[in-house]
Amino acid sequence: MTMSIVSPCINVCVTDPESDLCYGCARTTAEITKWSSYSDKEQTEVVEASMSRMDGWQLESFQKAYKQKIETGVSPIKKQKLQNND
Repeated sequence: MTMSIVSPCINVCVTDPESDLCYGCARTTAEITKWSSYSDKEQTEVVEASMSRMDGWQLESFQKAYKQKIETGVSPIKKQKLQNND
């Protein structure tokens, strides 16, 4: 299965225990776990649903980081972690 939809994970992988939403990508644990088994259509729906759960600075930060990940293959946080390990 070729994955053409980039995962919305931006490497802020902490889930809120009350809402079950990741602070970085606003996906549920189930959406994160099942991501690789979803069709492109389902993945697109998950990305849209997760962005609808965000607003303000969180949405702006996510959109910027996700755009960079789509363009470069690496989120800003992962890029920073990789540079710090050099």
